[in-house]
Amino acid sequence: MTKTEKDNWIANIENSAATIESEIGAETVIAILARYGASSIEELRSADLPEVFSEMYAVEADLR
Repeated sequence: MTKTEKDNWIANIENSAATIESEIGAETVIAILARYGASSIEELRSADLPEVFSEMYAVEADLR
């Protein structure tokens, strides 16, 4: 994964996380990150970024 790709995944995760937090609180975001052994987005492994985004996006989509 290139630095640009990683940066894009992180930006997308941050955007979804912000939406989730504003709608239903931080607990859901924290739980998703915890499933990947992270307590913050910065702690996520590069290999996990697509899966984390997929989970975050699914939650975000359910809020619409």
